[in-house]
Amino acid sequence: MRIRYTLALAFGLLAGTQAQAQQVVKILFDATKAQTAGNADWVIDSDVSGSPQRLPTPAQSTITASTPETYWTGALSSWGIALVKRGYQVETLPSSGRITYGDATNAQDLRNYATYIVDEPNTRYTAAEKTAILSYVRNGGGLFMISDHTISDRNGDGWDSPAIWNDLMASASPVNPFGITFDLNNLVFTTGVGAATAPADSLLHGPAGNPVAMEYHNGASITLDPTANASVRGALFKPGAATTGTTGTIVARARYGRGRVVALGDSSPPDDGSGAPGNSLYDGWAAEANGDHARILLNATIWLATPNRTATATRRATEADFSIYPNPSTDAFFISGNVLPTEIRCHNAVGQEFAVSSTAAGAGAVRVQTTGLAPGLYVLSLRLPDGQILTRRIARQ
Repeated sequence: MRIRYTLALAFGLLAGTQAQAQQVVKILFDATKAQTAGNADWVIDSDVSGSPQRLPTPAQSTITASTPETYWTGALSSWGIALVKRGYQVETLPSSGRITYGDATNAQDLRNYATYIVDEPNTRYTAAEKTAILSYVRNGGGLFMISDHTISDRNGDGWDSPAIWNDLMASASPVNPFGITFDLNNLVFTTGVGAATAPADSLLHGPAGNPVAMEYHNGASITLDPTANASVRGALFKPGAATTGTTGTIVARARYGRGRVVALGDSSPPDDGSGAPGNSLYDGWAAEANGDHARILLNATIWLATPNRTATATRRATEADFSIYPNPSTDAFFISGNVLPTEIRCHNAVGQEFAVSSTAAGAGAVRVQTTGLAPGLYVLSLRLPDGQILTRRIARQ
């Protein structure tokens, strides 16, 4: 039986829990920047027409734990389907879509999404689009920036993805707000990459596993600038690079305002080898680096989609400080946030208590394992370090 945990919005303290509407965490994949130009196919689903639409078909509500990635047509279909299996909702911003933030007339305005994934943009961002993206991240959004090697201009407009990303960051004020610059180089290595020894890094130690390697097939490295953004860190590095340094990074992460950013310098790792007929695609998602590509991409997406809210000594924590996200293949789920519970208890509507165990799952997250839950509604009681108790409701189906 497929198990899904759903999270209701906004629960009060234990004495006054109220049921609210189910929260839907939405991930948006961009297709407005010529992601299918040339030999590329960086979309989750394009169907027979070859033109990505907003909602993939067949409907994601029909996906089960055993659904193959070929259910959808696109080189990123494995990524999209894997996210749906973890309880997320995925959409595409089609070529006719608009990149905005705070525009109520745009049904796909960025404020409606927890994470915005852009794989190898081939068209330069307008000034308005740059402002929208930076505002989105600053106000709590998660941005996944994927580049490719230099001189990889697929649509012949004179701009390739490393230059486009660098142009976005150079246009900001102050410049380079993420502390990330894509190097204008072309790297190839298939021997794997040592990971930074960072047990608290959610990209390297997260719900999808513990990736330690990555293969590059014509990609760019990344240079970090902690003076521009003190939070920027490298997660994976090219062979020979210092894993605590600022050069030779191939996967990086940073915080900006209330939001989060992840950068990857090669479009090969997300490629699952399937897509439009005639394109030369290769399975980097599952067939390379012992499957670590899928692990780090999923960990990164989950980290990006987790709300970046911090409880401080001057403000009591609320239900908004936590994110609960599911793993539909097991009797487990994850609680993440900058404030984590010190004790977790689970009971049903009549007060019957059920066994719960929790283990650390990277920075700001715990993995919660339940036992003996039949389908139905349950209440989690979360005791916080300051002694207060908050409650959340989960539904096992």
